[in-house]
Order: sequence, then C-alpha cells, then structure tokens
Amino acid sequence: MKRLISNGCILLAVLCGPAEPFLHASDTSLQQPFSSWDQFSFKIDDTKCRIGIASVKLSVSELTPKDGNLVATYTIIVPLKQSENDSGLIVLPIDLTVDQLHEHGGMLRGKAHSLQKGKAPNTIICEIGPNNTKSIQLEIITRKRTLKFQSRYTVIEANDQS
Repeated sequence: MKRLISNGCILLAVLCGPAEPFLHASDTSLQQPFSSWDQFSFKIDDTKCRIGIASVKLSVSELTPKDGNLVATYTIIVPLKQSENDSGLIVLPIDLTVDQLHEHGGMLRGKAHSLQKGKAPNTIICEIGPNNTKSIQLEIITRKRTLKFQSRYTVIEANDQS
C-alpha cells in the first residue's frame, strides 16, 4: 500500500511540475504595466449644466499626462451670456495610480487656468468613477458660483508626443 501511495505522489509531482510561488494581485510586478500614466489618457464627453435658466456647456480636450499632472484645454460656453464664455488649461495633479482609478475611481483636485488676462485660476474637482461606470463629475468653483457637470469618460492610449 505504501508503494502505491508513493508511486501516486511521484506521478502527481511529475504531472503537475514543480511548485511555483503564488503571486498576489497586489504584487508590484503585476501592477507595473498599469501603473504608468504615460500609457493612458482620458476623453471626457461634452456636457452641460444649468445655472438658473442659463445653460452652460463644457468641452474638455483629451486629458493627457504631463510632468505629474493630467492636462487638457477646456472651453465653457454660456449661450445666454456670451461675456461669461471662457477657455483655458486644466491641470490636475496625479496622486492616484492608474490601477486605483481603474478599480475604485477617485478624486483629483487641481486648477482651471483661464486664458483671459487678470482672471485668477479656479479650483476644479474631478471625481472619476471606476472603469465599469465610466462616470465623471467635474466641479469648477469660481468666485461667483460652483458649476457642477456630469459626464462620461473613455480611457484611450495616450498619443505619442515625442
């Protein structure tokens, strides 16, 4: 009987091969392909919100990684009061990994720098939902009010700008 069990163990060892250590998903070697922001960018769908009776439209170019930030241009159009139209640069410091954002979503806080002379930068809060929802909420806090936009995003491969 001992011989039968011993032969069975040898056969099992030959068929299964040598034991390899189990790697947990949080192992950094597994995260490496997804941890670099240089490979990804975000496209936010055009959106709008309402302030009283006025519609406010927001367009954001592709958010791309640059010097530790996600950077894009923005355009705000207020059809009923064109003097309130604005455009400029969004700068969101990256303090999350791509993996964290993909799995759990997260919040990025930064500035919206207007191209209008003498206009102070506005705070922008970007709440990004996990990849399975693709939802995004943008709050632009001005000295007069807070504009709250809801939209969807698409993750795309970043353009090679070298």
